[in-house]
Amino acid sequence: MTFFVEPVEVAAQSVAEATGAATTAGVLAGSTPAMTAVVPMGSEEVSVALASAIQAHNAQFLAETTAGVADRGMFASNVGVSGVMSVATEAVNQASLLL
Repeated sequence: MTFFVEPVEVAAQSVAEATGAATTAGVLAGSTPAMTAVVPMGSEEVSVALASAIQAHNAQFLAETTAGVADRGMFASNVGVSGVMSVATEAVNQASLLL
């Protein structure tokens, strides 16, 4: 069979993307406690306001990064499905040529 898409390479790409998503999720899970435990430098209003701003920024970063990890996981699964579908399409094309 002649493939325009190499199924083994597509499967390897899918695994690589899934591994990247899992690694990023692990790093994110490990860094979350340190990022959410912001202690004000002092007891004055400026220190409390700065600590609140840092906490808000960290929460936004964690939310966006979590969404990015989910997107990368979905991309990994879509790449895998694309590889399977290209193999199935090529098999159907070859079968139709035999008719």
